[in-house]
Amino acid sequence: MTNSDETKITSKNNSAIHKRKILLGAMVAAVAAVLIGGTTSFQSSLAENDDNDDNSPTDGYDIHATVIRHDSEHLNAEIDHFCKLDKRIVAVCQLYEGDDKDAQLVQVEFIITDQQYESIPDRDKQSWHNHAVELTPERGEPEFVSLPEGVEAGALLDTLKKTYGKVVTVWDPNDNLPDFPPYVFNVDSPFALGQDENDDLENEWETGDQ
Repeated sequence: MTNSDETKITSKNNSAIHKRKILLGAMVAAVAAVLIGGTTSFQSSLAENDDNDDNSPTDGYDIHATVIRHDSEHLNAEIDHFCKLDKRIVAVCQLYEGDDKDAQLVQVEFIITDQQYESIPDRDKQSWHNHAVELTPERGEPEFVSLPEGVEAGALLDTLKKTYGKVVTVWDPNDNLPDFPPYVFNVDSPFALGQDENDDLENEWETGDQ
């Protein structure tokens, strides 16, 4: 390979990286736009800036965070979330029991805006949890493991706290085989909060001593 060929390849790679950075910046800005202009503004902003050259649907799951209380047998176990911003909603996340190459895919989470949550049927609202509650040190102990360049953890967390999530278990990490039908895992149920055997819970709520 000649020096000229190497220069062309390097230039092409740098151009792709530059485009990726621009897109990531636009996507994060678009998520923030949800809070100001609503869902329509969010979707339009992403569509206008979608010049990504990636062709695989698995590309872009590069927001990596851990959150607890997603495993029915081990509520304090950290579940690794790999999330990707989405044009139609806020994000889609793949949830794994671990973060190595053999980690098991256990759940899928869909994240929507407050406005979108208000529009869904009442019968389905019980399946969604409020991230203003979950993404706190007292509840989910969220921690960002890695983020795309230019994305600041605190700002992203503040944005996500204004969203709702639905978690669908596809393979419980305690099962040897994925032999149970997929189901919605209600992460804010009394069981998931470790309060299902607390017979005094109602009184605690009434007095504000949760």
